[in-house]
Amino acid sequence: MTRPGQGTQFPTVNLKQSSSFVSGAAVARKTLSAWAAVLVIALAGTAFAQTNPAVSELNGKVSYAGGNMNSSEGHNFDGSITLPLTHSLGFQVDGLYSHISDMDFGGGAGHLFWRDPQIGLLGITGGYLYREGVQTYQAGAEGEYYLGRFTFGFFGGAGSIRYSQAAPFIDTAPTRFIGRLSVGYYPVDNLRVGVSYLTAFKENLVKGEVEYQTPVRGLALTAEVAKGDHGYDHWLLGVRYYFGAKKSLIERHRQDDPPGLMQQVLQGLGLYGAEYNRNADAYARDHPGTIDPGNSYGWGLEVVSVPPAEWIP
Repeated sequence: MTRPGQGTQFPTVNLKQSSSFVSGAAVARKTLSAWAAVLVIALAGTAFAQTNPAVSELNGKVSYAGGNMNSSEGHNFDGSITLPLTHSLGFQVDGLYSHISDMDFGGGAGHLFWRDPQIGLLGITGGYLYREGVQTYQAGAEGEYYLGRFTFGFFGGAGSIRYSQAAPFIDTAPTRFIGRLSVGYYPVDNLRVGVSYLTAFKENLVKGEVEYQTPVRGLALTAEVAKGDHGYDHWLLGVRYYFGAKKSLIERHRQDDPPGLMQQVLQGLGLYGAEYNRNADAYARDHPGTIDPGNSYGWGLEVVSVPPAEWIP
């Protein structure tokens, strides 16, 4: 049996997308662009009035979240360190290690941003993730706008996935638009509820989140549930610990560390992997004895034999 990346490889063939699907992605990109433009204008109009620092002090956080990730058991460990560069600029480094099913994922990200804790945040960010047989990255602009107890957020940029094994049923080297819109609300200072929409590699994901900071200093509990294209879903329960001064949750989110990027990178890969695995299952049914779909998070494939050229779509 030949494993991915060894022996003869399949050629890569791009699948055509339906016109309705492409149309939906185009609408999502236009909506994201419009929202981002509104946030940029709102932030730019007040940027010169900044009186509070972008980052109050050197701070950090570590998190664990575990649960079901697209029918696989998942354990995610991540952390961030944030520091002030100048009065109005901050920098953050993220790290992630995930063990999903029997696979290990690891990667990191960086953020350079302007922020006024009374107004919002604008910055650039990029992250890279590796798993045996596949690597992926995302990079782009991010922003937040603070309106009372609401926080409106966006990300817009590009992402790429590179699989070591080519396949005839999906593009194994896509580079495509990545966009995210989010709304968070704090009914009380130590509780955040939020919803977000992510479009990644022409796949779509809707996610709901809750975070509650307990009376124990720096300790918070988290939960999230998500549903996406091609049957993708996940639910996670977790715990988070914040390092730094004693603050409410809303103050931490607006004065200390912005949201990390690595969960978005990981879940973008999982979304595309859901299409990969569904297409692999269909190909295996149509061409028995050629591949053995592994259906692991992000992708899974073992090559049994190389199909005749006429089998390749």
